[in-house]
Amino acid sequence: MTSPAGKIRLHLLKAMAGICLLVPLGAVPQTTPAGARLDRSQLKLTFREEFDSPPSFHDRTIAPEGRWKTNFAFGSQDRKQRRYWETRTLVPNNELQYYADPWRDAHAFEWRDGMLTIAARPASAGEPALDHGLAYVSGLITSEKSFLQRYGYFEARVRMPVGKGLWPAFWLLPRFRVHKDPKLPQPPAEIDVFENIGKREELHPTLHYGTRQDKRHASVAVTVAPVDAFHVYGVLVSARDIVWYIDEHEVHREPNHDFHHPAYMLLNLAVGGDWPGAPDGTTPFPANMTIDWVRAHALAPGPLPAAEESMTAAIQPSPDGRE
Repeated sequence: MTSPAGKIRLHLLKAMAGICLLVPLGAVPQTTPAGARLDRSQLKLTFREEFDSPPSFHDRTIAPEGRWKTNFAFGSQDRKQRRYWETRTLVPNNELQYYADPWRDAHAFEWRDGMLTIAARPASAGEPALDHGLAYVSGLITSEKSFLQRYGYFEARVRMPVGKGLWPAFWLLPRFRVHKDPKLPQPPAEIDVFENIGKREELHPTLHYGTRQDKRHASVAVTVAPVDAFHVYGVLVSARDIVWYIDEHEVHREPNHDFHHPAYMLLNLAVGGDWPGAPDGTTPFPANMTIDWVRAHALAPGPLPAAEESMTAAIQPSPDGRE
């Protein structure tokens, strides 16, 4: 979920055969027939979160076995550190939200009827968001501590809020030890299954790849049915291609340049930032992003033990103590 400031957007000016029309950012998207349907016969379920029971939140001391972590992997993970709060927002994007800690902060998560809702709202007096100049409280969940997988199909059934300054997203990040030598190539940044910047009928699938010295981004705008109704959003990652789906129909694909590391899933509702801009008087609060379920599948008949071995190796703490 990287700000588009300075990005090299690869604007696709025509529809791919049989899929939704892909247009340059800033243009008016147009609707075309849905693309090829996802073939589930080649998938084997490896992760399933139905939210049929209250979510299991991770905390390094209170609940180390928790499934969902609520802050980013980078930066200090120790709450006693002065800059710990930077793991609960994205400073480079100039975002305005603080991702709440469900164990200690005001709750940004609501669970009912087998669904998890991330609720964004203005911060109240005394909340840590205001201590750091952040005007809103929201939520983030990641499977960094519980599930990573190299290749496969990753999906979630989600209903998003609509309004100026809202930035819901579902994305994948690889787990790797960052090279301390800036001259060495870096693994890819991320895959955005979707990002939305408050528009009711537009989403942005994005691939970030390349190196620290040569960062590249492929992103398009896709016209969709209203995002404030439930839809299933997914991405199929193989050694050759990355293919995005909405309601099991292909909407975009890119060659897989270098996304070959075990990856974990993130879902969040950001507020403000360089790309969507700040909320205004028309933005509805609380703004609710509701997640019905999250699933992941391996590519059958690939050997699952090898994937699990890669996952286990990837989640070992790095030497500098970061999680």
